[in-house]
Amino acid sequence: MEPRGRLARAVALAPHYLIALLALALTVFPLLWILGISLKTKRDAFAIPPVWRFEPVWENYVRVLESPGFREAIGNSVLVTLLGVALSLLLAIPAAYALNRQRVRGRRVLAVWLLLAYMLPEFLFIIPMYVLYQAIGLYDTTTGLALAYQIHVLPFAVWLLRSFFAEVPDELEEAARIDGCGSLAVLWRVYLPLTLPGIAATAVLNAIWIWNELAIALGLTFRHAQTVTVAVTSYRGYASIEWGPMTAASILAILPMLALAFLAQRWIVKGLTLGAVKG
Repeated sequence: MEPRGRLARAVALAPHYLIALLALALTVFPLLWILGISLKTKRDAFAIPPVWRFEPVWENYVRVLESPGFREAIGNSVLVTLLGVALSLLLAIPAAYALNRQRVRGRRVLAVWLLLAYMLPEFLFIIPMYVLYQAIGLYDTTTGLALAYQIHVLPFAVWLLRSFFAEVPDELEEAARIDGCGSLAVLWRVYLPLTLPGIAATAVLNAIWIWNELAIALGLTFRHAQTVTVAVTSYRGYASIEWGPMTAASILAILPMLALAFLAQRWIVKGLTLGAVKG
């Protein structure tokens, strides 16, 4: 490419790079600010003007990690996330296949209903589910919390997987049926291998949502099944906020999902690209 062409392309792309840098700064700056507070003393954390050069202190992290309640909350979040993602995929995969490929009566109405259920705020479900869970013994349990999360993650998973399944050529299903495969065999042998990146992307996105969810966990847990997001709020008292431990707990709560997103970014991009043509 000639120098003039390169210069013209650089000028044309400059606004896009500036927007990307601005979005990156707006995303990273709050995390860096929280990280700074967690590593500062109480005196330096809210000093005016801000203290930019300081010696990191780790007492906030030590205090949080030594707390049995926080460690238990981490374990609860891991368990609820794994169980919630497994349930959503177990139900969403056959549901998405049926809505896409089977002649299900009223499937368009059902698809719209799933979208509406996904768009409803979580607060609408907390009070009735609280009453129901108290009656059947699922209140303050990880199983009950994982089931409650299906209100959000299941419709989301069905909608994503529908677009992924739509990418599979009809000829492959027809060939499998000629060979004698039933619906379950077609789903297992044809659709699952071809849409594996999309299924992985759905699992990761659902895992991130479940891990970060607060409203439902706050309403349906008390002590035994508290998740890490609820544990972070425990450092806020009636008259004061323990900013050091709270920010340290926030960083520790963010790290697992950051690591998961980093490790699975190839699957996320590949999976979402798979469903980008057909909807």
